[in-house]
Amino acid sequence: MEAANLTLHGPDADRFADAFLDSKTETAKRSLNKRSARNIHRYRGDGFTQITYERAAAYESSWVVISLLVEEVDDEMATVVVFVGGGGEGPFKLEELSPRRLLRGEESVGQAGRFATVLEDVAAVCSELSVSVETEWESETEQSVARTIQRKIFDT
Repeated sequence: MEAANLTLHGPDADRFADAFLDSKTETAKRSLNKRSARNIHRYRGDGFTQITYERAAAYESSWVVISLLVEEVDDEMATVVVFVGGGGEGPFKLEELSPRRLLRGEESVGQAGRFATVLEDVAAVCSELSVSVETEWESETEQSVARTIQRKIFDT
């Protein structure tokens, strides 16, 4: 499992959960094979929203589960914890993404690739809302593939 902690800043930070959910729902509607996002669930509590869905590749039967916990701190700040896990076999297995592939830009392979895709989806919604993103990393090792991917997406 890979995880990232994000802090969103901006006048529309409190709209992130709705905007992200809308983007996933729209993606699921447009997907011909329904593998880009399925089984989308949302739980809204007092000051937080939990969004969970499944994602897979077009040619494999291995699914990963994506979970976002969004806490609205105030009107201009929210925290987001992203978890991506599962899919221990097939193209989502994290170990299948070698450093050589990462350096060649092949992040789309393996669980780390799915993690990168989710972070790119988060970044796209933040960009649409003109919300800035601060990152706080969680990973088993400082040099993990997931950490490298997170840096490529948010620190450029």
